[in-house]
Amino acid sequence: MINSLHNTLHRERSGELNRGLSRRQDLSLSRGLNLDISRVLNRYLAVLVLLFTGALGLTGCVTVTDNAAQPLRTTVVMSGDLSELPPTAMTYTWHPKFQKIITDKRLEPQQVLQHMQDVLKQSLQNKGYRWVEDPQLADFQVGFGVAMGTEMSDEQILAVTGLVAGLSTDGVNTKKYDKGTVVIALFKPTKIKGGGNEPIWRVLAQGFGNIKKMDELTENFDSLIASMVANMPSVNVAP
Repeated sequence: MINSLHNTLHRERSGELNRGLSRRQDLSLSRGLNLDISRVLNRYLAVLVLLFTGALGLTGCVTVTDNAAQPLRTTVVMSGDLSELPPTAMTYTWHPKFQKIITDKRLEPQQVLQHMQDVLKQSLQNKGYRWVEDPQLADFQVGFGVAMGTEMSDEQILAVTGLVAGLSTDGVNTKKYDKGTVVIALFKPTKIKGGGNEPIWRVLAQGFGNIKKMDELTENFDSLIASMVANMPSVNVAP
């Protein structure tokens, strides 16, 4: 009987020990599971934060790029026939009447005129043409006009040049950017009867510029002039 009682007590103690051990294992497993779930949630939240932040950054870049691109728009139109230039044409002079500069008080017309002549000379020199002062030595004449910082309408431009680009101001901050127009025209030389009356070829370009940023405006202007005469044939230019 004593042995039976001893065995019963042993079984009860063993059962309590096993139950305690089981509870500790369950608690440890629960803590481990909670810890794993917490880690997964933290990682998931971190990914969500990164994705959300990236989306905001991408949206901002698109908006800035789109706004910044608007003032860089240009429109170019051409009319005439460059084949009317003599095949041996190499020299040119300025047209005596067609050198027009129209600006507001923020720009000095004489400075704009001088800069236009310098840039146009360089652009034509790059094509192989040489400027001469004596009209009798010129193979053709070059005229030009610049309008910047004025309220000159497209109708007025059409009446003067015979061309209109119709560049829209939609989406452009017109308080910051001014609409500018440049026209270049080629005429027959004065030594030919009727030369200089009607252009044989002309090109007109319109774009936007910030007069308050003269370095940027000048750089864009110079590139525009070079592109406007790009269709003229090159002469005596090494490849």
